[in-house]
Amino acid sequence: MPVKAGERLDPEATRARILAAASDVFLRRGIHAVGINEVAEAAGASKLTIYRNFGSKEGLVEAVLTDRTRRVRAWHEQAVEQGGSGRERILAVFDLVATWYAEAGFRGCAMMNAATEDRGHDGAPRRLAQDHLNFYRDLFGRLLTEAGARDPATTARQLVVVLEGATVISAVDRDPGLGAEARVIVETLLDAA
Repeated sequence: MPVKAGERLDPEATRARILAAASDVFLRRGIHAVGINEVAEAAGASKLTIYRNFGSKEGLVEAVLTDRTRRVRAWHEQAVEQGGSGRERILAVFDLVATWYAEAGFRGCAMMNAATEDRGHDGAPRRLAQDHLNFYRDLFGRLLTEAGARDPATTARQLVVVLEGATVISAVDRDPGLGAEARVIVETLLDAA
């Protein structure tokens, strides 16, 4: 929302509003399809305010993805902490994403979408997507080690393939049932591990 005359400016609230608006329009329409004018309109902010806060569109994209990464990691860590054994904690991640797939307007993983749009460049979207995948590999590796898996690194990579594959297919097919199917695959992998 635009700031009304007489209201006190809050730079942190303005930055958060711009990030939220940019995240929404980038996820709905794609990073390359969206210009700063559209973000400014959605955020109720001027282009100057966006450039002052983020430097460039690339800086805004990086800030959006970094913010998204922080929130996604906290979301997963919270789900994992509520589980019991290593196995239950891994399944909690897949239960969590299954609920995400069923949300109205689900469009897949913002990180992977942005990296795909990056078209092979080594910019922030690709780097942050690699960090995102490493987060999952590390998380699953830690939980598999706790569960006593024979080869935690290999199984962790397989779990990431299932997670990201199910996320992409669920978004493309608009099939929220893939979360349940992914969980069955994960149970089979965990039994074998």
